[in-house]
Amino acid sequence: MEEEKSNEKCKIASFSSEKLRRKSEETVFQSLNKKNTGDDASWKSVERESKRRRREVNEIFINNDVLEEIMTRLPVKTLIRFQAVSKDWRHIITSSSFKERYLLHQKTLEPKFLCIYEDKSWYMPNFALKTMSLEWSSTCLVDEEEEYHISNEHEELILLVSRSLDGLFCLCSGADLTRPINVINPATRCSWTLPLSKTQLNNSLDNNKVQFPRPGLGKDLPGLGKDYVTGTYKLVWLQNIDNTSSCEVFDFGAKQWRPVIPPHQIEYDQAPTFVNGWLYWFSQDNTKFVAFDLHMEVFHIVPNPVIHESSSKFVDLHMESADDDRRLVWMSKTNGDGLQHIWRLTNHNNTGGILSIVDKMFTFDLNKINPTWFDSHFSSPLKVMAISKNTDKVMLSRSYSQNLLLFQPLNPISIRYRIFSYSPSRPSDSFVLPYFPSLISPL
Repeated sequence: MEEEKSNEKCKIASFSSEKLRRKSEETVFQSLNKKNTGDDASWKSVERESKRRRREVNEIFINNDVLEEIMTRLPVKTLIRFQAVSKDWRHIITSSSFKERYLLHQKTLEPKFLCIYEDKSWYMPNFALKTMSLEWSSTCLVDEEEEYHISNEHEELILLVSRSLDGLFCLCSGADLTRPINVINPATRCSWTLPLSKTQLNNSLDNNKVQFPRPGLGKDLPGLGKDYVTGTYKLVWLQNIDNTSSCEVFDFGAKQWRPVIPPHQIEYDQAPTFVNGWLYWFSQDNTKFVAFDLHMEVFHIVPNPVIHESSSKFVDLHMESADDDRRLVWMSKTNGDGLQHIWRLTNHNNTGGILSIVDKMFTFDLNKINPTWFDSHFSSPLKVMAISKNTDKVMLSRSYSQNLLLFQPLNPISIRYRIFSYSPSRPSDSFVLPYFPSLISPL
């Protein structure tokens, strides 16, 4: 609907401008006839009238600010087509300032979801990607665009996908980590293949080296972040091979990998989380975080503020970004009493990466949820997938599960089992990740 309104505005403006142009051309044509009669006074009068009409036409033209405001409300697919309209439009749409403005507007809307699954109906092994829109009123995820595919050269390949950053995802193999890492923008359908890191080259099978150990889901997954000073995107790959830690950073500006001194006692079972220029991992004792400064490219050990909030024994900790607001993250703690608490955290770059609690968001009573959701009691805490803009509804998920639950904060016992549906239905092995469409390119 917003796209139709925007297109209608463009048509009206274009029609008005064309009408005034034609009127000006008719006036000039009439003036030429008068000029041919030798009437110099009439000719000067016509010149003044022509200039006046040109000013009127220019006033009718949509200025860049208004045009950009309209464009920020259009889908990415439409903006890509609009780049062929004129050089001016292409310059606006491809400018970094417009891309940032467009992303900020998208974050005021409900998130989209990237659905990923293996498409076995194709002639070759591959993964299918499709954008889905979230409809809170009907608790349904609906297909929005045609699916597109990425190759799966080896049928046993496990695809690891990072959390979204500015509409970008990092993809890597979960079976053979010597394969190149890719970064994709599902909205523009652009992808970028990174060169092999030094660790990948040293462990390449082509060089008769030992293959990487098979990672778990989220284990050894690179962290995608953004330098808070230069605005450069960086990929941090922290690995633990044969109890030996290594770390490399890929700088998308310099387009190269750099080795970094790795920290000790890091928890590898969870993927890193990006917060305001820093990447965070849990330490092994969970009372501290391992924080990486993306600008200085150094590690710090910082305290975990959530652990000190309760004396109850915790069973599991989890941390992710909150609604793609990169200054805030949410962190959950599951206690031995079956309650899962979720706090909102933030950091400030001048405090050395220390996270502080903003507020407590929700508390879930896992005892009230259908036990078939869990392999064992309390073993699978819930993840916050999306929060409605008026914060009256929350989408929850169990880690790496297609099942999605609805939670209403005003009614704490309202968690409903498998309430969200897919239209059309998705394969059982599919998974969805929230993101906000963007025109961003990491390079």
